[in-house]
Amino acid sequence: MFLPRSVKVKRTADEDRSCTAKKNKLSSGGSLLEETTEFQDCKSVRTETSPSRCNLNEVVQERTEPVAGDLNVANTTLGEDNQNPDEDRSSEEPVKSFSKSQRWAEPGEPVCVVCGRYGEYICDKTDEDVCSLECKAKHLLQSQEKEKKLKSDQLTKAESPAEAHVLNTPYFYKDHSFILGLRYEQIENLKLQLGIAVQGQRVPRPIVEFEHCGFPETLNHNLKNSGYEVPTPIQMQMIPVGLLGRDIVASADTGSGKTAAFLLPVIMKVLEETETPSALILAPTRELAIQIERQAKELMAGLPNMRTVLLVGGLPLPPQLHRLKQSVKVIIATPGRLIEILKQSSVQLHGIKIVVVDEVDTMLKMGFQQQVLDILEDISHDHQTILVSATIPVGIEQLANQLLHNFVRITIGEKNLPCSNVRQIILWVEEPSKKKKLFEILNDKKLFKPPVLVFVDCKLGADLLSDAVHKITGLQCTAMHSEKSQVERTDILQ
Repeated sequence: MFLPRSVKVKRTADEDRSCTAKKNKLSSGGSLLEETTEFQDCKSVRTETSPSRCNLNEVVQERTEPVAGDLNVANTTLGEDNQNPDEDRSSEEPVKSFSKSQRWAEPGEPVCVVCGRYGEYICDKTDEDVCSLECKAKHLLQSQEKEKKLKSDQLTKAESPAEAHVLNTPYFYKDHSFILGLRYEQIENLKLQLGIAVQGQRVPRPIVEFEHCGFPETLNHNLKNSGYEVPTPIQMQMIPVGLLGRDIVASADTGSGKTAAFLLPVIMKVLEETETPSALILAPTRELAIQIERQAKELMAGLPNMRTVLLVGGLPLPPQLHRLKQSVKVIIATPGRLIEILKQSSVQLHGIKIVVVDEVDTMLKMGFQQQVLDILEDISHDHQTILVSATIPVGIEQLANQLLHNFVRITIGEKNLPCSNVRQIILWVEEPSKKKKLFEILNDKKLFKPPVLVFVDCKLGADLLSDAVHKITGLQCTAMHSEKSQVERTDILQ
């Protein structure tokens, strides 16, 4: 049976210990590691991992006989490397050997790619989250099988020039030959039919297929696996503008594909960056931030050194702080939690090259404008900024003029009009009759088909109305607001 004997990496906020020192000490043991032919030559253990990147070692080897204390190497205190006597006496728990010993992940926490439990460790061969030595071994075996299958699929064709270009040299977007071959009238007719309106100087032409961007094959494969066959109108225009490094204000209906439209430029922007973190994505709510990170991980799968960190309230802070120190490329955060971490000086944003503010209209309604401005003050002025929203109120116009330089405005459909895909019926009801009318609608089988979502203006109102609906109508009802824990909010959404 194959089991990795790896230097243990615990997800904890205590970063005073040196992982390099641990690996040096492990390497000096000599006899603890045996040679393996399945994955790599382990006659010597590499010590190039920096203290800020405490990942699982890449070793997977066959256990032939018991070795005393082989999993307790990570518990060894650092003696000569640590001059603090209190820290010398401290010890860590051993690496969990089996997945059944690991707890299940809380919402927003890293998840093991094999079994779905708490991804307490990071495999530095694949940069994926794993929960134990058992799942690490399974994950590496699965990765090997995928690589073999990929190689066999590519035997009949040479390596894609775009793959070699993007991964080995700096990426520069340029219009595809097919797009350049279209006449100006054809491009304008295409924009008119799709409802694409653009304002700005020297705006690139919209793409028609994702292949027109020259992405690496891995990213193209991830796009197809995520269900992106052809770009939506917002993606057709926003992706090429974003790939050119231009500042953007984009407006499109909910569900139009805005998330992928800004994630793809983010991925290509930070793919070659060595400084971490390199990208920041701000969202107004925890649920949206979790959704963005999930989609980002899908698109980044298999790309080298692409890691994300989720910084949101309602979840424990120490694991987020520790994850920040694991050479993450992309920060996905809510403003409140990020400012809390900035005040602790636990992260530096001077290396950020691209900033995305998603649902910026909601940000302004929720009073986050000053927090966003405070965050952007910590970022160098030469970064790219993308503002995304469903509508463009006056506040966004002012914010864009204040923050952006030579930006491109992209609008899909009519500006600030209701979504054409949603039927809206308005009933004018006096204040005293509002609850009575709501109960009538909910009791009418012709009008009401569960589930229904009712918005109120305060947290107390949500709790009181939820109780009233259940009491009067007998329907199952629950309230959701910011004072609920993240676990409760996730359960409610599910």
